[in-house]
Amino acid sequence: SSFPSTITPVQEFSGSIHDPSTRTGWLGPTDLELTQREWALLHLLVSQLGETVDRHAIAQAWGDAGNGNEGGQSSNTTEVYIHRLRRKLEASGLLIRTIRGLGYMMRKS
Repeated sequence: SSFPSTITPVQEFSGSIHDPSTRTGWLGPTDLELTQREWALLHLLVSQLGETVDRHAIAQAWGDAGNGNEGGQSSNTTEVYIHRLRRKLEASGLLIRTIRGLGYMMRKS
């Protein structure tokens, strides 16, 4: 795969690139395979790099806000998707930090 020419600097980090308009991404030369929810989560965290993203914002990005899904089962679901995304981004130089009681923060390693 070759890198698209439309990538903005905000979307390129330490050898990893994602293009939210096409939901494609790479870790170096390797295609990044993510589910729709993982893409939404990645895009949200990257767009707020260095800032805390709360569970309600994640639910909104997933289209779950207002459905009563911000807590309970969704809380566990969020943790599962954070774990999956962390695992898939291990070699990227991007870290997802848990901010207890507040949410999650993505930062460069």
